[in-house]
Amino acid sequence: MKIGIPRGLLFYRFYALWKTFLEELGQEVLVSPPTSKPIIQQGLTHAVEEVCFPAKVYLGHCHFLKDQVDMILIPRVVSFHRGEYNCPKILGLPDLTRSLFGIAPERMIDDEINMRERGIVGWRKGFFSIGQRFVTSERKIAKALEKAETAHRAYRDSLRQGILPETVIDGQPPLPDHAEKVLLLGHAYLASDSYINMNLIHRISGLGFSIITPDMLDQEGLRRHLPGRTKPSFWTMSNEILASALYVLREKPSAIKGFVHLMSFECGPDSLVGELVGRWLKRDKHFLPYLKLEIDEHTGEAGMLTRLEAFVDMMKWRHGSLESHLSASRPS
Repeated sequence: MKIGIPRGLLFYRFYALWKTFLEELGQEVLVSPPTSKPIIQQGLTHAVEEVCFPAKVYLGHCHFLKDQVDMILIPRVVSFHRGEYNCPKILGLPDLTRSLFGIAPERMIDDEINMRERGIVGWRKGFFSIGQRFVTSERKIAKALEKAETAHRAYRDSLRQGILPETVIDGQPPLPDHAEKVLLLGHAYLASDSYINMNLIHRISGLGFSIITPDMLDQEGLRRHLPGRTKPSFWTMSNEILASALYVLREKPSAIKGFVHLMSFECGPDSLVGELVGRWLKRDKHFLPYLKLEIDEHTGEAGMLTRLEAFVDMMKWRHGSLESHLSASRPS
């Protein structure tokens, strides 16, 4: 049986896990190609207006796959961290996709994966439910999941070493390692998709800076920075972005010269996270340059490039003059 995996949203997180699990159960996997203009156009044509741009792109990938595979993998990932939730728009993707494209229930793998209450027990329950669609042996499903989790850890380790998902998944050549870095905040599905972000990472590299994303930092280590906030976030990915910003503000790694925050227009959690990061940075006496980029289907490439070049000039100026934000902005 041929199973389709749409290249969007949680794909950049669980690519190795999902692919390995299905293949170990004897299934053929087809991943949709990298995002392109026709795929985006299909997503924009069929999506409801209220969903965010990355969700529209995801629907374009589903449209590409729906007539080429026997089943599409769109698991209902309620939670992949104990005590937290996934984005509500991602939770509704199975229903939205089925409704928009008229996909029969038996052609969609939409089993619930939920770690919020039961942790790893809820995680494995979801994968056993998926596995039982293909084999009856629980032993075989457990073995497939074990190999998939090993592949997942290897994939995540590659990202922590600074390797980009496109290099791991598509074999693209790695970017040069520059001494000076930029912390790129944002969801992995924005930072990892070069078509959506208009080649942002390559542009930053071309301007002489390497990027560090939340996926390149130790997630468990980062979370020690989260306690003490007035109210924790409900959302796992928002917490990872907040923890990454707090890590740099508190640990002050000398290589990081600025923050770029890549956000999706109409994303509610992003709007809150961006406001918090901006306030924290302004309170820091060693205030690092901060560039917030909101993207959607109307974002122009020329405007983004102009802002990025100005931001890099600001980082170089700050680093060269050793002036802080306050000394540069206050009247003499």
